[in-house]
Amino acid sequence: MKLATMTAILMISLLTSAARSQSKDSAAPDEIKKTVDAFVGHWILAVTDKEPGAATPVKFELALDCKATALGAAVTCGFAGNIPNAGPVEAAAVIGYSPDEQVVRWMEISSTREYHDHRGRWNGDQIQFDPLEYSIAGKNATEYLRVGFPAAGELRLTSVTETEDGKSALECTGT
Repeated sequence: MKLATMTAILMISLLTSAARSQSKDSAAPDEIKKTVDAFVGHWILAVTDKEPGAATPVKFELALDCKATALGAAVTCGFAGNIPNAGPVEAAAVIGYSPDEQVVRWMEISSTREYHDHRGRWNGDQIQFDPLEYSIAGKNATEYLRVGFPAAGELRLTSVTETEDGKSALECTGT
């Protein structure tokens, strides 16, 4: 009997907490909607990859599919492509605006074994992310990421990563 009573109290507590949370968050900041609306869709990204020591940049395409999730509070995105002379690549991301932190969060895991947790702020039609320090293949790296939406149906992503080997740069334009 005690277990049933405790379970009932716990369930009532969780339900009232969820109801309070739903009503409080129903007046979500404009940045949540702005972030979700900006990313939702099927994008084809034309990518130019400039690597240290490479004679010429490598060009390829990535598909980026983003869908609203968490009752419209974020997007889940899947990246997929085939890099010439390297093979297939995929990544998964959750992107959303955190009203408590007042930042856009971009959390990503890729098939290249990179694990990123970016934090950035909207500035007009762009999100400028803070430099991200991380490690890949035992090497320290710093990534500078910027994503912009200069017009409806257009996405521009720039990523510059610095390592002891030099700078690599990705320039992506999506429609």
